[in-house]
Amino acid sequence: MIIQRSILKELLINFSLILFLLTFMLFMEKLLRLTRLVMGKGAGLLDILKIFIYLQPSILLLTIPMAILISVFLTYGRMMADSEMVVLKGSGMSFWAISKPAFIISLAGFLISITFSLYLLPKSVQSFRQAIFEVVARKAAMVLEEGTFSTAFKGTVIFIKEIPSQDKLKGIFIYKEEDSSGGEQDRKEPIVIVAKEGTLLSRPQESLIELSMTDGIMHTFGKKTSSEVTFSRYNLVLMFTPEPSKEKKVSEMEIIELWMGRKDNVLWNVELHRRFAIPFACLIFGFLGPALSLKTGKTGRLGGFSLGLFTLVLYYLMLILGEGLAKAGKVPASVSVWGPNLFFGVVAFLSFFRAHSERPLLSRKS
Repeated sequence: MIIQRSILKELLINFSLILFLLTFMLFMEKLLRLTRLVMGKGAGLLDILKIFIYLQPSILLLTIPMAILISVFLTYGRMMADSEMVVLKGSGMSFWAISKPAFIISLAGFLISITFSLYLLPKSVQSFRQAIFEVVARKAAMVLEEGTFSTAFKGTVIFIKEIPSQDKLKGIFIYKEEDSSGGEQDRKEPIVIVAKEGTLLSRPQESLIELSMTDGIMHTFGKKTSSEVTFSRYNLVLMFTPEPSKEKKVSEMEIIELWMGRKDNVLWNVELHRRFAIPFACLIFGFLGPALSLKTGKTGRLGGFSLGLFTLVLYYLMLILGEGLAKAGKVPASVSVWGPNLFFGVVAFLSFFRAHSERPLLSRKS
């Protein structure tokens, strides 16, 4: 139908603009947190582009439901202000037919969101973590300068006499403090290493950065003794995250992993329900938006935007509160995470039913 296609076109335009703005805002907020990491030496435009791509599933999972609700409120609020809703209903068009474009866009948003949530999110978070490590490793190699003492790595001072190329170092001096293994607390044992040549190596898959040195001497100083060892090759670990595959963040876990461990770990159970609940909100907003838009009256887009924003704030406040209660063990995850959807689902059903029946949202007894 031509009218429905016209409404759908307006919805898509509003949805695209709002989705772009929300996604850009959230990305910039995350990028600001990484400013020290991604700016300066070692991080280029390609790194920032990778980070942008890898962050999209986690950002879009939040912004798609937001964009759907606000775009529906804007579109139908504008129609209400211009009396188009009155004209369409007066011509015999049912409220269901008028609202159908909103259901189409909400269904599309649900399918996209559930794909991101169940499949792309864990993969993108893992790729993001690896990309960040690669930037760190590259920056670490570039902070080493000729004739300068570097403290880029915690507890380690490195001096390089000459850097013929990015991968080759000459004249290496290292001072490092390590924890004592003699049973005494808070005591450090200094180590001094002098090597002829070396290479800085990074292994993103193992979250490991090490300095491989050749033809050198290692001096170890204890409380009462000292030792000296010569070596032809020695690898010094500069940065290490132990067993990253076993220390996955909850957001990095596949849906099967979350399902298998949901009974033993509250955080996993909360994340499992969250992966389904947020995409499902798209369908609820598709029903809620057109019906509540009737309450905007002549305020038009401004009223629709304000009401949509209020609804979103209330939804996510309820979701955050519910997740907090579930993580504290006070409320089951299935109840707390799905609570906002249940509440707004009931409101959406009642609002739509009364709008379709041309009755007010709250009946008045005469």
